[in-house]
Amino acid sequence: MNLNKLAATLGTLCAAVFLIGLAATLTKSRLIGFYDILPVYIIIGSALVMMFVELKTYFDDHKDQ
Repeated sequence: MNLNKLAATLGTLCAAVFLIGLAATLTKSRLIGFYDILPVYIIIGSALVMMFVELKTYFDDHKDQ
């Protein structure tokens, strides 16, 4: 694994941990109900899916390197 693949993997994982932590922090609030945070869950979920699809595409494009 070269340095670019390692950097892409670590960057994606750090961003995923941040987004999951953000969602977990909002869930703990007593003032925010489930339906208030549902759009945030949808946006964070779609962002995570897009990041992992982009990472898979990057790995597929750079298989031989």
